Amino acid sequence: MTQSQTSMTSPIGDFFTVGDRFPVNLIALESADSIPNEDAFIAEIPELFTIASSMAESDQQQLQSIKVEQSSGSALVAFLEQQHKRMNILLGYMLRNEDDPEHRFEGVEYGGGGIRILNDSPLTERQVFQAKLFFKEEALAIYCYLTLDNCQQEKDSERYRCTLSFSQIREEDQELLIRASLHAQSRQLKERSKQRREQKESDTPSSKS
Repeated sequence: MTQSQTSMTSPIGDFFTVGDRFPVNLIALESADSIPNEDAFIAEIPELFTIASSMAESDQQQLQSIKVEQSSGSALVAFLEQQHKRMNILLGYMLRNEDDPEHRFEGVEYGGGGIRILNDSPLTERQVFQAKLFFKEEALAIYCYLTLDNCQQEKDSERYRCTLSFSQIREEDQELLIRASLHAQSRQLKERSKQRREQKESDTPSSKS
């Protein structure tokens, strides 16, 4: 898969990643045997995470269908998008209570194959974690299990960039994560385009004599 020119990141498995900051909760497990099977995993997902995923999936599909039927500037589309934003704000507020500072790590990349975090010290090789991922822009939270692939020290830094791949994640959550990464990439492209325009305008000599 082609590496993103926006994020300048490396893929995790078969999926590209996008560079973005997001909080991660990691709880280390004793061994890979502690990872539940699929049925047990589905049963233990906190209800709020399931609600967030369901809303993110259904709302986007319904809004897209309405946009196809209505003109982009219609009052109905504007109203529904406003309500969607309000629901995301409320859901995001509720999800923040799930973010435990005691287990918080700094996420810096994510994609359909896993995540990368920055840490002050390397983590134990092949360590497995119960994880919660939080994405404010998408009002999305993912409950999953991760396995540490590797930790590499950052250039000119004492911190370590650690790559963790998914060991257990719902298929629908993985799809939402891929979509969130595409949205993040789009936001970054727009921001870079805006910065280039502003830089070009600032470099253009004034027409005044």
